[in-house]
Amino acid sequence: MTHANPNPFGGPGRSRRRFLHTFTLGTALAGLGGPPWAARLLADCQPTTRGDGILRVQLDDFPALGQANGSVRLALNPFIETGPNGPFYPILINRNAAGQFFALRTRCSHLFCVVPPFNAALGASVCPCHGSHYGIDGRVLAGPAPQWLTPYALSQEGNVLCVEIPSLGFALQVSVVPSGASSRLALQFPSLAQLKYQVLLHQSPTDPGSPVTFATTATGPLTATTFTGTGHTATLYVTPPTASAGFFNLTAAVTQG
Repeated sequence: MTHANPNPFGGPGRSRRRFLHTFTLGTALAGLGGPPWAARLLADCQPTTRGDGILRVQLDDFPALGQANGSVRLALNPFIETGPNGPFYPILINRNAAGQFFALRTRCSHLFCVVPPFNAALGASVCPCHGSHYGIDGRVLAGPAPQWLTPYALSQEGNVLCVEIPSLGFALQVSVVPSGASSRLALQFPSLAQLKYQVLLHQSPTDPGSPVTFATTATGPLTATTFTGTGHTATLYVTPPTASAGFFNLTAAVTQG
């Protein structure tokens, strides 16, 4: 049995980490009332099940998904071929020859190894552990795997794929905390182990959001740009914006590989 790079979040041959915007990871209005456009913007890509989260996949970021039989594998936490180091298996996003997209959990139904992207030349995703073959839609083409790859609910909003991931969503709690001569906003959420988080500030309906620095203590320096989840409740501290419009958003980092 061969083993993949044990650190898919870096190292030779790995693409840069991408932060995929996902409003349903958690949001916090920056102003007391919030701008009237916030509710419309937050309605985009809503999950169908309470507690689920949405990964927003920008198709322009992944050229393979513009082609027939294209495939990408996205990881929320580190993994090796025999399984993930964290709560989530990587996610396959496949596009068939007719332009239909599929989102699949990469957990092989045989002995739970991590299935690679679809290989157009082979006509299958081939499990590296025992050779099970899966079709572009996740069906079993050759064993020993007994079942299809688990599909995720998927919808498309223009150039964005909205992939619904069970247990990824949460409620973000926000409060005002005095800090010296000014105040900070405390963003509290149940962090997931090994996930990388970033805080964005959206200032208008068309603003894609800009990363902001934050502190991990109420009076600490506002110098952090990413936070690695521990599996426990986390609190990040940010400076309120000067204007009373906009909202903060937590995003999760994924790695293609």
